[in-house]
Amino acid sequence: MGPKTADFWEGKEPCWKLLDCSKYVYPVCPAYHQPHKPCWECAHTQCENMLNLKLECKDCRVFRIYNP
Repeated sequence: MGPKTADFWEGKEPCWKLLDCSKYVYPVCPAYHQPHKPCWECAHTQCENMLNLKLECKDCRVFRIYNP
């Protein structure tokens, strides 16, 4: 097995928990499958696809908490 990829969410509350995503929704979200990236760097998250949220990242609670 190769070196472990850094997990952006390590030590943080993941976006799917902060946003209270359904257990049926977050497993199909690109943000869940790309833990090395913050959700705002993932294209076509379930926030966009299923919830039709077209928020600017700066308006999102997750972004405001974790963006340096």
